[in-house]
Amino acid sequence: MKKILLVEDDSKVRFLLRRLLEKKFRMEVYEAENGAIGLELCRQHNPKLVFLDISMPVMDGIEFLTELRKENTEIPVVVMTCNNDRTIVAKMLTLGISDYIIKSEFIMFLESRIAEILEKHFVAFRV
Repeated sequence: MKKILLVEDDSKVRFLLRRLLEKKFRMEVYEAENGAIGLELCRQHNPKLVFLDISMPVMDGIEFLTELRKENTEIPVVVMTCNNDRTIVAKMLTLGISDYIIKSEFIMFLESRIAEILEKHFVAFRV
């Protein structure tokens, strides 16, 4: 079973993603409500993919990704953002994100976007 880490401060978004990843895609999911907890869970569980919010308390997504890249440059990170701000996305791209999801399109396209992302990162993945 593939391990996934969700780093997101909104508990409803985490719940939705967790349910989808566990039930539909059969992933082992770990959750963090901020980047500091996310880094600890990364170290403990070595996930194969991270879904990352940008705006969070304690440690935001940019800080999390900066610290993560000091320790691990290989793990794919998918950013979840509320806006399509090219400056923020460009900054995250320089830090090594693999993909991003715009939250305004979240519910409507979530399952198909998740399937695309998992297919991209887990070549042998099939629903």
